Amino acid sequence: MTAVAHETKSRRDRSRLRGAALQIALHGSVLALWEIACRTVIPPLFLPAPSAIAVAFYDTLLSGELPRQLSQTLAVLGVGFGLAVIIGLALGILMGTVRIVAKLLDPYVNALYAMPTVALVPLVIVWLGLGFEAKVFLTFIVGVFPIVINAQAGVRNIPAAYMETARSFACSRSQTFWKVMLPAAIPFFVAGLRLGLGRALVGVVVAEMFTALSGLGYMVTFYGNTFKTALLFVPIITLALLSIAITELIRWAERRISPWMDQS
Repeated sequence: MTAVAHETKSRRDRSRLRGAALQIALHGSVLALWEIACRTVIPPLFLPAPSAIAVAFYDTLLSGELPRQLSQTLAVLGVGFGLAVIIGLALGILMGTVRIVAKLLDPYVNALYAMPTVALVPLVIVWLGLGFEAKVFLTFIVGVFPIVINAQAGVRNIPAAYMETARSFACSRSQTFWKVMLPAAIPFFVAGLRLGLGRALVGVVVAEMFTALSGLGYMVTFYGNTFKTALLFVPIITLALLSIAITELIRWAERRISPWMDQS
């Protein structure tokens, strides 16, 4: 049995190494082709070379601009998305378990979920001005509804066999909720968090572009208006890396909370 387990682990390690090697080769090839195309065919105004973007990253790090603007974006994202997670999960679970609440709130949730972020900006400026509160509100309002919808779907789509098993063991309502419903709905919760994160990042950037001259959204606007495309890619790539990092953090939390779902 030990030998079989060791062989299985070795195969998994080899598979992971092959996957990592393929990823490195693919990314390296893309970067090399990108660099060659920008040096021979594509004007740098339209698409800067990776080497120029790397220099722009170094310059903004050295000047302190990137860390300063990133910290402001992280502060808005942390408060806005944090509120969206807490309120979205609580409201979604409530709507999934109490049907009358779902009937009352579903039209509002669906309408606000479908509303474009930009359409809310003038109203938010009138309500909250151009400061930190306005950016947090926009981040919250666009990030909360995917979490609500997925949490509601997760609680409603518990397999019937789970509920029958809980009843056969004479579980109380609270035991069924905490021991059966919530663990079974975790994949839906995580999907909602990932979708909400993507929309929250969009909300942060839109808010920073329209409501205040700070953050990564401000960098996008400023360098776009001044046609400094190499510097424009700095906040864009930073936002992409930030999204990847937070998504991996959510996946790590999912594995810790529900290790039985990790079959890899």
